Amino acid sequence: MASWLGTDAAGLGQPRDLRLLPPAVATWLTALLLLDAPSPVAVGVAVGAGCCALLLLPFLRHGAAAEAVTAPLAAVLACVCAAALVVGARVGTVRAGPVTALAEQERRAEFAAEITLDPRLREGILRPGRAEYVIEARTTWVQVDGRRVAARVPVVLLASGEEWRRLLPSRQVRATGAFLATDDSLTGALIAVRGPPHEVGPPTAAHAFAGLARERLREACASLPQPERGLLPALLVGDTSELRPETAEDFRATGMTHLLTVSGSNLAIMTGAVLGLARWLRSPTWCTVLGGAAMIVVFVLLARPEPSVVRAACMGGIALLALALGRPHAGIAALSATVIGLVLFEPSLADSYGFALSVLATGGILLLTPGWTRSWSRRMPHSLAEAVAVALAAHVACSPVLVLLSSEVSWVAIPANVAAAPLVGTATVLGFCVAVVALVSPPVAAVLIGFPGLAVSWIAAVAEAGALVPHGGVPWRPDLSGALALAALIALGLLLRGRARRVAAALALSVGAAIALVECASPAWPPRGWAVAACDVGQGDALALDAGDGAAVLVDTGQDPGAVDGCLDRLGVREVPLLILSHDHADHVDAVPAVLRSRTVHAAVAPPGFADGTVGRILRAHGVPLHAGVAGRTLRAGPWRLAILAPEAGAVGNLNDRSLVLRAEREPASDSAPAPLSILLTGDIEEPAQQRLAMSDTSLDVDVLKTPHHGSATQEPAFLRATRPVITLTSVGADNSYGHPHPRTTAHLEELTTANYRTDLHGDIIVGTGTDGLAVTCEHGCDTTAPEP
Repeated sequence: MASWLGTDAAGLGQPRDLRLLPPAVATWLTALLLLDAPSPVAVGVAVGAGCCALLLLPFLRHGAAAEAVTAPLAAVLACVCAAALVVGARVGTVRAGPVTALAEQERRAEFAAEITLDPRLREGILRPGRAEYVIEARTTWVQVDGRRVAARVPVVLLASGEEWRRLLPSRQVRATGAFLATDDSLTGALIAVRGPPHEVGPPTAAHAFAGLARERLREACASLPQPERGLLPALLVGDTSELRPETAEDFRATGMTHLLTVSGSNLAIMTGAVLGLARWLRSPTWCTVLGGAAMIVVFVLLARPEPSVVRAACMGGIALLALALGRPHAGIAALSATVIGLVLFEPSLADSYGFALSVLATGGILLLTPGWTRSWSRRMPHSLAEAVAVALAAHVACSPVLVLLSSEVSWVAIPANVAAAPLVGTATVLGFCVAVVALVSPPVAAVLIGFPGLAVSWIAAVAEAGALVPHGGVPWRPDLSGALALAALIALGLLLRGRARRVAAALALSVGAAIALVECASPAWPPRGWAVAACDVGQGDALALDAGDGAAVLVDTGQDPGAVDGCLDRLGVREVPLLILSHDHADHVDAVPAVLRSRTVHAAVAPPGFADGTVGRILRAHGVPLHAGVAGRTLRAGPWRLAILAPEAGAVGNLNDRSLVLRAEREPASDSAPAPLSILLTGDIEEPAQQRLAMSDTSLDVDVLKTPHHGSATQEPAFLRATRPVITLTSVGADNSYGHPHPRTTAHLEELTTANYRTDLHGDIIVGTGTDGLAVTCEHGCDTTAPEP
């Protein structure tokens, strides 16, 4: 069984069967490109490809030479035709059904659905009125104008309550909810459900057994400390319900996230153990195959049919069939056949990152590991050569996709995965054994869980240590062009041979070393003398004011933990003497836990009443003093003097208009200190609050204006004019659904100054003082010097 993962030494010399590889790639790309296309386009592509394939059929009879060219091309065209037909039919079925019609009209309706995956907790901080769980399901009927209409369409339920959390896959539910449109062409609607389901049917016996096994495993792990308590169920069956966010972040930073998403390696370990036991007992081949098949079925039930699990299960089934037929070394052919079959069966897998990473990792291991292992075994022990080859092959193959998710190419991932690999198998096998014991005797399992817990503690320690390595990843462009460029470089490195490869490697190492030396000697980011940084956190706010010696005043955090954490890392901020939270909206404060996780926060200031909310309770739990900010109060942090201009004590209005508004001034401590600088921090105040400030006696003119409410249309021109800024900073997400910044607001800002900067266009933006006045540096390039005030 190990050979289909490319790690069986016996298979190193076997020729690779690549005949199915082009059809698999064609099937995948066709489905991916047509997912968002109208059904007629997909049908047109199918007809065109099918006709071309038929035209090639006569050439198959013109000898072996003609067949060698036309047969592969005909196979590719046939797969393109099949993929286009499947996608067109599936998209047409979803879009033409009653579920999509209800979503387009945003109507409420009663429906019945079958749960397809376990409910998962929504990302971000839970708030009143915000659904707790995301539940994937498939409708069976919906009620339209008083009558039930049959409709088997995938939907996503947004729900809250214990009744929803306990639902197992295969259970039938009835409920009423608001149908909302979704961008996913293969999902009929998002359904926001209020209250518990009306009726809940029983799960199938298999899913009830799997649910019990997962629950007993969680109960056994309860005796372990964190992070082992949450990590072991995630490693074994993909259950991340108890996984701490900081642990998940450590695994992401070290390229070990694949251990948290159950995939082929887990299945290979367990199936390999079953096959090894069968061979040790000298069982006949049919018995060995049946044992492996039973393990695959149990594994899918426990780990749920996630994309990576489905891919691994299908490959395992094909590998077992090959074993039964006496062809155990058909790895690439098995992978290609799996891709073709799964994409045709479920086209939504074509744009699944989990499926892509699983397929690429497996393909990389199959293609690259045998040769690398054979070559490196001459210089190091075979087991070490194989471990390094597997980790490197998987990482190299997945890197073009990983940069789309993490904006960097990690080098620390390879040693981290090699260090963790020896105990992954141990933790997996022992963990499954304890899970079996837990079904019979939970108290005994609670004692035995310590053995896999020790293995998991080593894996967690590796991830934590790897995450602390500075510059563990090389920044890379996170878009299609960046992914293609990286793929081209990898392909070039793999294709070069002999002296050309050595020269290219030496050149790459030289360039890398030169860049590292320059970066260490004179870091390009942040620029010297930086004072204010507007972090690109998407549709949200996060601004840092340099307080010296790795410290910064942080004003809001945005909603994306990775975005604010990455920005502060690049700025070298390790300490936050003062955390200012303008108001309790997700796009301003939901990444607070990420800041608390990675840095020391000494104190926080927020509007009155903030302490009663979820983020206020999080701050208290971390021992951070939280003070209420009202107009008239003055704060100091490092060289900054921050005067609170709003809200007044007892202010009423919406949360936006009760945002904290501060005038921050950097006061030079000596003649050699940086020049004074002022910035107006406005949160999300809108016209009523802006009018009150414009009519007050408060001095509003500043060097830098943080545009209120992401540049929305709700601006008071008199207020904007009163600020008289030299520079404006607008923190806004690219292609956001709110239409921010509004063209009218942009026009107002352009009347005030020519130095207007936006995070959606310029990325992270830094303002400092230079010899020629205020200097502006942008992540994506911008003017370097702002006009004189």
